[in-house]
Amino acid sequence: MLKYSDIMIGSQEIPGEASLVINITNCPFRCKGCNAKQLWEDFGEPLSYENLNMLIDSTLQDITCVLFMGGDIAPDEINELASHIRANYPKLRIAWYSGGETITVFTEYKNFDYLKFGPFIKKLGPLTSTKTNQRLYKVEGGVLRNITRLLW
Repeated sequence: MLKYSDIMIGSQEIPGEASLVINITNCPFRCKGCNAKQLWEDFGEPLSYENLNMLIDSTLQDITCVLFMGGDIAPDEINELASHIRANYPKLRIAWYSGGETITVFTEYKNFDYLKFGPFIKKLGPLTSTKTNQRLYKVEGGVLRNITRLLW
């Protein structure tokens, strides 16, 4: 089961959204230059449906989006959690920041409104850098539209 270490509400990760950012631990990528090395370790609270509902319910008045930060160790679980949000909180948008190069076979685009792909490469910078290798996509009608430039 996925575990999370902490949450925050962020407005910079997804353009135009106030996101409940859920930091998921046990990252398998361990990118050189990572600024969240604490997320490499396997610790935290289980990210069950009950805990997810509690996190959303406690911030619902302040958010428009739920963002999973990581979770690449179990992409099928991220997909199931996204499906749960879609069914139980239909007004919220759903995003996933993955360190992978592409979406996995376990994931359905329809469960997400935004997807970020790409490992962090320090010399190329984060999504806000014009040199970044990472890409942010908006899912529209089952098609991915690159919106990375909106962060520059």
